[in-house]
Amino acid sequence: MSRHASVKAAFRKQVLGLYFDHQLKPSEKSVLMTLATFLGADGLYPSHDAIARACRYSVRTVIRALERAYELGLVERTCRRKLVGSRWVRTSNTYRLLIKATDQVRAAGKHMARAIFRGVQVVSDRMAQKASRDIHIQEKRLPSGRRYPEPHGPSQLSPSEWIEIIKGWGTI
Repeated sequence: MSRHASVKAAFRKQVLGLYFDHQLKPSEKSVLMTLATFLGADGLYPSHDAIARACRYSVRTVIRALERAYELGLVERTCRRKLVGSRWVRTSNTYRLLIKATDQVRAAGKHMARAIFRGVQVVSDRMAQKASRDIHIQEKRLPSGRRYPEPHGPSQLSPSEWIEIIKGWGTI
C-alpha cells in the first residue's frame, strides 16, 4: 500500500469514527471523504467548486464542512498564490490530511488562535471541549495555578487564559 493510500485510509477511518460518534453531519462526512479522493502524488489542492461538484453539495456546504475539519484538526490548509504581472493573486488552497493526534491538536489550536486573534466568534463549545480534554491529559496547570478544566461541559476559562494555553502549544 502506497503512502498516499494509507493516509487516505487512515483519514477516512477517522472521519467515519467522528461521524458515528455524532461529531460530524452527513454532509461534512461526505465532503471530507470526497476531499480525500483528490489526494495524489503531487499534493491535495482542489478548489471548493471541484469538491462541491464531486460530492454534489453546494460550495457553501463545502466551506462549512472544511471549517469543521479545521476546527477538529483533521485538515490543515495553506493558501496558494501565484504572481500575475506585478501582483500576487490567491488561487485554490492546498490541503494536508492530518492523521496523527499531535498534528491534529496543533492544527486545531492554530485555527482557534487565529479566530481569537482576529476577534472572530468561531470558537465552538466542541472546539473548547476538545482543547480542554487534550490539555487536561497533559496534566499541566495554568499560570494562575488553577487546574485545566474537566473535558465535560462548557469551559470556565477566561479568554486570556485560553490565549495563554494556545501560546503554550507552540508558535502561532
